Amino acid sequence: MEAYNLKKMQELLHDFYYLTKIKICIYDSAGNELCFYPEKLTPFCAMLRESTEMEERCRDCDRHAFAQCKRTHKQYVYTCHAGLTEGISPILYDDRIIGYIAVGQIKSNPLADFEALADQIPEERRDALRRLFRELPVTEEEKITCAMRILDACTGYEYLKGLARSAEGQIDLRLSAYVDEHLNEELTVRALCTHFHLSHSEIYSIFREYFEATPAEYIKARRLSKACRLLRQTSLPIGEIARLCGIPDYNYFSKIFKRALSMSPREYQKNREA
Repeated sequence: MEAYNLKKMQELLHDFYYLTKIKICIYDSAGNELCFYPEKLTPFCAMLRESTEMEERCRDCDRHAFAQCKRTHKQYVYTCHAGLTEGISPILYDDRIIGYIAVGQIKSNPLADFEALADQIPEERRDALRRLFRELPVTEEEKITCAMRILDACTGYEYLKGLARSAEGQIDLRLSAYVDEHLNEELTVRALCTHFHLSHSEIYSIFREYFEATPAEYIKARRLSKACRLLRQTSLPIGEIARLCGIPDYNYFSKIFKRALSMSPREYQKNREA
């Protein structure tokens, strides 16, 4: 989750709450809280958790939900011990959990009854908790499920943008360096996906954004650029230059070189010598 821009995530949660009135929290893959909106706990839950016993019950619910979500890699919507609807969904990236979205402290039924919990609350606090329970927002479970799916897509997109601009190095520079280092090998989109842990569509999207070309077009351009450099700076045979540029077929190399530069490799070499 370090690839996330937390300021941007906070803005996303704000906008999402404005539209849905559903309280949201984002966690990293280890279950550490990253950001939330609008507050960490509703007034009802904050007062309920003042009791050590209730606090432990709430934590048990949270632990069970995280474990269920981690085990199945699927969204999990449930009723907590206090009768409120809560949900947790994994944020998946390349089938790997990179974080969690949690929503909750919601009544999914307008007829939800506090009295089932009342007997477990000290009498002096019941009226206050009963009032706060009535003030909790009501959102049907289907809307909660849909909201989590939409937020999952949004957070995944923010993660991809963060990854592309990660402090570990700009993705364009890393891709360019990798291509240049492996020009003499068979470079495929699949190889790039595997090395950078990106999907096929993500690789194409990044190449379009940064290089204004498809991966194949960019790789071919880099190979021809290397060929020109070797033809200018060395006396290597053209066949050897073609091999070093990852195009071992001499005839094919000559064909694409002439198509791109309007002269054959040998003519280009002779011009250098002139």
